[in-house]
Order: sequence, then structure tokens, then C-alpha cells
Amino acid sequence: MSKDSQKQKYSILIVDDEDTFRKSVNRFLKKYYHTFEAPNGRSALELASTIKPELVLLDIGLPDMSGLDVLGKLKESDHPPAVIMVTAYDQVKDVVNAMKLGASNYLVKPIDIDEFDVAIKNALETISLKKEIEGLKGQLKKAYKLDRLIGSSPAFIAAQELAIKSAESADASILLQGESGVGKELFARLIHFHSPRAANPLLALNCAAFASEIVESELFGHEPGSFTGARQTGKKGLLEAANEGSLFLDEVADLGHDVQAKLLRVLEEKEFYPVGGTKKKQVDVRFIAACNRDLWQEVKKGKFRPDLYFRLATIKIELPPLRKRREDILSLAQFFMEKFNNKYGKHFRYISPEAQAFLENFNWPGNVRQLRNTIERIVLLEDDVVIRAKHLNFLLDDNTGDFSGANLAIEPAPGSFSFSLPENGFSLEEAEKAIISEAYKKCGYNKTKTARFLKTPRHILTYRLKKYGLS
Repeated sequence: MSKDSQKQKYSILIVDDEDTFRKSVNRFLKKYYHTFEAPNGRSALELASTIKPELVLLDIGLPDMSGLDVLGKLKESDHPPAVIMVTAYDQVKDVVNAMKLGASNYLVKPIDIDEFDVAIKNALETISLKKEIEGLKGQLKKAYKLDRLIGSSPAFIAAQELAIKSAESADASILLQGESGVGKELFARLIHFHSPRAANPLLALNCAAFASEIVESELFGHEPGSFTGARQTGKKGLLEAANEGSLFLDEVADLGHDVQAKLLRVLEEKEFYPVGGTKKKQVDVRFIAACNRDLWQEVKKGKFRPDLYFRLATIKIELPPLRKRREDILSLAQFFMEKFNNKYGKHFRYISPEAQAFLENFNWPGNVRQLRNTIERIVLLEDDVVIRAKHLNFLLDDNTGDFSGANLAIEPAPGSFSFSLPENGFSLEEAEKAIISEAYKKCGYNKTKTARFLKTPRHILTYRLKKYGLS
């Protein structure tokens, strides 16, 4: 047994009904490992559930049940061990079935000691590597705060669950669709770091940020002097750099048709040519694409290749805008407040009720990104311990038309309501428009119901709806 094997004390369970063989193996292994014995399948499963061994040496022929059945149950456990099957004769059918069920190796009695040593060492190295990868995944998730995706709305939870389930495949391409600022890049990280590729690179390219020629060079790389301005040393593209990892293509709808055709070849053949190159390169990359428009509508308009669309959208995940997950707004705001307290050395403690009402009712056209930037601005610029409604008035000054009663902390009461006036004043017409807009939406855009709800004649409501462009 090598010295390397002594660096870590692994647990090994020896399962065999032959006492002499079982105890002989135990004597040999216990110098280097924590060893346990079981004479039959049932006691082996009971013991394994308690000690959770890294490796099981498992006889195929047990007195109470088949070793293959024991193998199947071990592999279904929460902490499946590596399993080396042991048989008194080399029966091909049983060996094949054992390997299909997940056995690491098999040995035939009488066991050759050198072969035995190598088999155990290889099985434990595999287990060690798996633990290392899982540990790395945990570190990466923590580094990117992927364990803190905040949101309790059903649509957001469903999107997270689909993303994590999709990540189980190492190859399936995923299309993330949603408005700007909803968190598409965060979801791309979530998918990558939950996938079998987590230990390899995740690289990103914003397809809308560069001209088509630059995007092509960024993706595929280029040979020395292949075009005006090209590096004389050439350049490795993102595809090559992300090999065995994931590539996030943000705003994929902005890819030029030439680049789309070349990208399709990568998806179909797993190969490409650098710009100006004649030597083909092989690549193994998982694609995660994102778009703030309906990509299928871009296909219908002739702006995006349908064959590339179907390749990229093997799994499509719709991310809801913040205005459709209002129950998450305060949790996100609180999270950002704490984050920027730490960053800027501030001491904001809570959000006032009026500010909460503002945050919950504002339509957030920039989604989570806008909310994040809003809280950062307040924490950075204001000298206070409370986020107040007056701190949010700059949002109304932007004239975005997305004020929806946010500056009014409305609390319905029988036959009346109350609100808090902002210190710096506000537009009466804008407040009236916001109230009518919210009531109209609440009543399903039915004018009669809205007039009744607002206790105003229908013809007056109709006039104001037209005046404010709401109908």
C-alpha cells in the first residue's frame, strides 16, 4: 500500500460471507484505513447507512441477497460510496451488470495483491476528486453569493428550480429571456456553478456591445495579421478559452448573420476556424444565451436564424420582471441596504413605512438592477440611519412615467384612505393619474367597475382616462 494512501483515513466496508477472506482483507487494510465488516447484504446496508463509508468491497454472492441488489441500494443512498465487486469466478454477465449499476471495478478471487492495491487506490482517488469538486462548487457559490438568490414569488422560484434542474445536463443549451436588469447573468452563474462544468471557466460576451467583426474575433479568436488592427501575435477566442466550461452570450439577438452561421457550426459540430485561420479547432462548451426581447419574434422577423434558435433554446427560462414579483421588492431592498452599508461604512437600519410603500408600488422599469442602483445611491449619498420616502423622490424626477402611487403610502380604510405627503411636494395631476391607473387595472380595465370603485360618474372617468392616455 502506497504512502499517499495514508494521508487521509478513509472508511472501507468489507462485505463477504467467507469469514477467512473477510478477516484477511481487514487485517491488510486496517493499517491504512478505518475498516468495518459485514457478513451479508442486510447487515451491510444497515452499517453503511450509519458509517457512510467511502468504499465498499462487495461480494456478488451473498447468502441473503444478491450483491447486485446491495450495489443498487448503495448507489441510491444520499452518500453513495465507491464499490468494488468481488467474485469467486469471472462471470461476465454479473460483472457487466455491476458496472452498469455503478461499480468502480471488480476483482476475482483469489485476489492479486498488487491488483487489489491499485483498484482501491483508484477508487478512493475518484471519491477524493468528487469531494474536491463539490467543495469547489460550494466555494464558488459562496463567492458569487449564489446561495442568496432572493425571491419568494412563485414565478421566480419556478425559474430558479428550472435553472438548477437544467444545470444537471452538461451539454443542453439554455436560453434566458427577460427584460434588462432582471438578473440573467446571475442565473447564468447559477446554472454553471450547479453543473458538472463548475470547476471549469464561465466566460461571458455581450453581443450588443461590439461591432459584428469584433464579436467574431472575440468569439473565435484570430490568426496573426488576419485583418486590419489584428494582433500580430494572434488571439485566443472565448470559445477556446471556455473549453470544457460554459459561455454566456448576453443579448444574443444582436449577433450578425455571419456570426450566427459560424456559431451554429460550433453547436452542431463542436468545431470552428479562427478568423483568418485554416486549421480547424475542436471545442466542448455549454452555451447559455440571454435576450431582453422575445427571440422567437426576432426569428419571425428574419433577424435571427431559426436553426440557431432551436439549438440555443433547448431549455428556455423566462425570468419575471420585478413589477410581477412585488413581494420580493422589500427583501431585495433590505439585502442591498446591508450590502452597501458594508461597502460604504454606513449604518442604515431599516426602511420607513412610507418608503416601503413607495418601493412596493413603483414599477421599476430597470428591474432589480434599478432597485440595486437606487439603494446604493441612497446609502452612499444620504447621512441617515433610515431609508425614507424623500430619499426616493429622485425616481419621480426622472419622468419615467412609472410612478404608480409609489409616493403615497395608501392604507385603505372603510370609506376612506390616508397617505403621507412628501416633504418636497408632488404633482397633483400625476397623483390623480396614478390613482386612476391603479384603480383601472384593479378593476380589470372595466370602466363601469372603475367608476363605481372611485365613486365618480362614468363620463368623468372616461374623460380623465383619455386625458391621461390610459384608454
